[in-house]
Formats: sequence, C-alpha cells, structure tokens
Amino acid sequence: MMKTTALWTLTVLVSLSSGAVAAKSANRSARPVHFAFGARMQALPQAAASKPTTWSSREEYDAYMAMIKEQPAKLIPLADAFLQKYPNSFVKADVLARIMGAYAQTNDMPKAVEAGQNVLKTDPDNLAALRFLSFTFPFLYKPDDPNKDAALTTADANARHGLDLLGKLQKPQGVSDGDFQKGVKEFRAVFNSCIGFVALQKKDYPNALTALKAATDDNPNATYAVYWMSLSYLYSTPRDYDHAIWYGARAVALAKAAKDPNADPWEKFLKQTYVGYHGTDTGFTDIETQAATAANPPDGFKVQQAKAPEKTGDNMVDNFNLLTYPLTLGGETAQKQWDGIKGQEVALGGLVVSVDKGTDPDTYLVHIAILPSTKSADGYDIELKDSKQPKVKNLAKGDLATFSGTLDSYTATPNLILTVVGTITSDLPDQPETKPKAPVHHTPVHKPATPGS
Repeated sequence: MMKTTALWTLTVLVSLSSGAVAAKSANRSARPVHFAFGARMQALPQAAASKPTTWSSREEYDAYMAMIKEQPAKLIPLADAFLQKYPNSFVKADVLARIMGAYAQTNDMPKAVEAGQNVLKTDPDNLAALRFLSFTFPFLYKPDDPNKDAALTTADANARHGLDLLGKLQKPQGVSDGDFQKGVKEFRAVFNSCIGFVALQKKDYPNALTALKAATDDNPNATYAVYWMSLSYLYSTPRDYDHAIWYGARAVALAKAAKDPNADPWEKFLKQTYVGYHGTDTGFTDIETQAATAANPPDGFKVQQAKAPEKTGDNMVDNFNLLTYPLTLGGETAQKQWDGIKGQEVALGGLVVSVDKGTDPDTYLVHIAILPSTKSADGYDIELKDSKQPKVKNLAKGDLATFSGTLDSYTATPNLILTVVGTITSDLPDQPETKPKAPVHHTPVHKPATPGS
C-alpha cells in the first residue's frame, strides 16, 4: 500500500513547479506545502499498528502548528526541536519535508538534499522528496567525485521509483482531470529528465534519448532536458547532427527567454558544432529563429554537411583540410584516416586563441585557430599540449604562431580539433603584451551630509 495517499500527493503535485533557471527551480521544487489542517489530517498515511496514528498530546499539535506558520529560517530550528521531542510522530515525514523545503529556500542545497534523503528513510514513497532529489541531482552532480557511480545509481533508482508511484496514483475526488494530469506530467518530466541525465553521464545515449524524449513530451519547455537531448544526439553513434543542432538551438532559445546564464556558452558551443559540420555559419541564425517557436524540428529538417573543401591557396588551411576532412565523415572512413596519420609529424600555423596551464607543472596548452570558419565561431582547431617553453605564456589572443609536433588525438565536437604534442616554432615574445591603460576619471569627492541638512 502506498504510504502517501492520493489527496496529499495531488496537493503536492499542483503546488510545485520548475522554472528554467536551475537554482530558482530547485528552490521552487522544495517549497513547503501549505494546506488546510483538516485536509492534511485526511490525507495522512495510515500508519502501521506499532506506530502512532494521531497526536500524542495537545502540546505536540501546538508545536507542529507553530512550526508550519514560520518562515524558512525560523522553521528549521523549530522543526529540529519538534523531531527531537517527538521522534516517532506520525507527521515525521511531513516535518522532514518541510525542513527540506526550508533549506532549499535559504539556498543551503547540501542540507536540503540531506533532508530529502532523510524523508525517504522515513517515507520511501514520498513523491515530494523523490521529485526534489531527482530535480536537483543533475545540478549538484560532480563528475570527479570518487563516489559518482553510486550517486548515479541512487539517482536513477529514486527517479524510477517516482515514475512507478506516479503510475499507481489515483485521482482524488473533487480534482479535475486537467489539474491532475498537469501535476502528473510535471513530476514525470522531472523524473525522466533525471533518468536521461544519468544515462548521458554513463554514455548510454540510446536510453538517455528515450528518457529525455519522454520528459520533453510532458514538458516541451524543460530547458535542460532539451539541452541534454541535444548532447545525446550529438554523441550517439552515428552522430545525429540534424537533431543535435535543432534541439541545441531550442535549448538556447529557452535559456535566453529565462535569462539563464548558460545561454551564451551553450550558443557558442552550438555555433562551433554547426560550423564544424556545415562548414560556415550560413543558416545558423535561421535555425535559432525557427527553434525559438517550435518544440520539434519540421518534417524533413536537415543540416547540409560541408562538401569536401576546395583548395584555397593558403597552405596552412589546405594542409589542415587534407588531414581532417576524412575525420569529419565519421565511421570507417574516419577510423582509417586516423589510423594512417596518428603519430605523424605535422607543421602548421594559425592564430592563437588562448594559452592555458597544462596538467603537468610548467607546461602549457596553446589553442590555435586555422580555418576561417573556426575563427568566425570563436573556436580553435589545434590544441598544442605539453609545451614546456616558458615564453609560451606570453602569447596573446590573435598572435600568429607556427608549431610542429606529433598528432596525438582528435575530437569531433564541437568542431574537429586535433591534439598535437609539440612546440611553437615561431618567435615567442619576451614579455606578455601590455594593454594600454584606460583613462582614469576622477569623481569629485562629496562629504556626507550632516544630519538634518
């Protein structure tokens, strides 16, 4: 028997909603549920015979009522005190859920998650806690966490359990079909989004797409689910650039509308992906415009892949194209090309995009753009790594540089990038470029006004 009855669950469903911005949505997802006390009494789960089924005293009831009227900062100590005094209260799960919501509203997400986990220890079928943990997991997940595999497994299990509970949920009397289905879809989208995110981290792209498609069917404006779906298409074998680019553009549009700070980096990545596949940025803005008003691509939507590049007369560009174009085709063609060139010596040149510290001490990564299309998308074509030349750090964005080294690896996203182990062969500056100082404007100093003036 489900521990959470339909009336209580529906109250939660229709009171919670997710927004586009992760932090704001996480807070909303844990908002305390306020409802008439009589309705709450009717909705409380039937406890086992060995557990209390009602208030132990008037004092317990008064303490509970005093707690739920408080704002988050004051609610937390009252709730903690309540649980200390009444550890077996029949409203224990409800109090823990309110602690979860209060911590989320005060932006203490680690404690909110801990509280959500405590809710499930008391009430494993608590949909509010399952939803909160499923919603926040992708935003709190750390891929470098040594316990990440266990975290992924737990998140997947919580989300799947939530879906199972939703499938068994009965519509309460007095609730319209529309309101009930709206609440169910909202929760279902969150659970499927989490399942899709977990699969994406595991590079299980087919199952990621299955879950994320279900999530976006229920909520076409689920910004992050749309973006993760774009990535799943992009990294699938074979890569599906048509759907990856469309849903990437859709996610960017949703993020922009919500003023999500991820909008700009997502758009940059998307443009680099588009230019890397299509060859130029022609048509990119049109796709963004279309995707802003349509959840799914129109029938027959297709991004034309770049044709084999013609010679430009620029030796650097032509030699780079000769090396890399077969790699862009994917499959057996790309593998044969890479098998033939890996470990070979190359000598090319282009514009410096950035210089970053390498993983080893006193080493640097130099990112260089060679193709005009890459430069227009503010990307790079070469990652020169393991350079131990001290003066490399003096290079500035836009400097011309030549290099030589050994082909080490490549990646096809967002555009094709060759990793070369080698050194800069052109002259390196002795000092970093000094930028002219901006003129200093002196603001007149005003004495603070005296009282009464």
